[in-house]
Amino acid sequence: MHHKIIILFFLCLFSVWTVHAQRTDPVTIDEIIEKLTNVDYRIAFEGSVDYMRLSEDQRIPAVKSALIQALINENERVRSIISQRGEDMPVYESEGDAEGSLMLMDEVYDLRDPTAIPALLPWCQTGNKMIDFGRVAFDPILSYVEEPPEGTSRYSIGSCIYTLRMMVDYWGLSSFSSSEHQRMRQVAEKYIVNSKFYTMYDAITLAASLNDRSLLQMADNLINNDEEMAKRQVTNIDMLKKIVSRALSGTLVERQYVPYEERQKRGY
Repeated sequence: MHHKIIILFFLCLFSVWTVHAQRTDPVTIDEIIEKLTNVDYRIAFEGSVDYMRLSEDQRIPAVKSALIQALINENERVRSIISQRGEDMPVYESEGDAEGSLMLMDEVYDLRDPTAIPALLPWCQTGNKMIDFGRVAFDPILSYVEEPPEGTSRYSIGSCIYTLRMMVDYWGLSSFSSSEHQRMRQVAEKYIVNSKFYTMYDAITLAASLNDRSLLQMADNLINNDEEMAKRQVTNIDMLKKIVSRALSGTLVERQYVPYEERQKRGY
């Protein structure tokens, strides 16, 4: 499930370039900044395409800051829609295509600027790029899932929990303080007890990486309680049972973080 957004990005990117390929008129840096900071997402998305055409020396701090602001504005737009209409409302079917958001997200990640981490929290994706920032990304992600803003999607929460799990596996549980460990345990418990399939799945994997058998046993008891699963509207019970069973037996193998340099060598 964590790869869907990446697949969607590559499927949609071609259509974005096709739409804008005919534009040959020059755009100034000031015009790009004005577009990127416009609260109309359609204009901001145009600005992101213009940004991508800039050479590296043209990407001055002001235009990079505008790019981050464009993603912040887009996050707020989506959060507001979800808050008003519910998460099950297909945002990008009625409120603009997804490729604009995905382009913004990808370009902001490529800035490799730690100050952009708050804007990237809803876009943890598969975790690799967020972990590229190093330990500075840990507390913002943990705080985000501890108290998600109203309108935060289950997918965003689940992706951040999954990223926490990858951080534990990559840096080692012993590299976290007792208070950090306890906060992660509370997050895992919260989303095992009070969530639907997506976040429950990721919370179980975090509990496994925390070596917390009591949480895994709690999850196992819940998953085998038909009434509790009905409350969560979980239809993928068999998958959750397999995950918990493997976690309890110590045979659960999840995708691990791959450092940036290694991903470059492998071509992804």
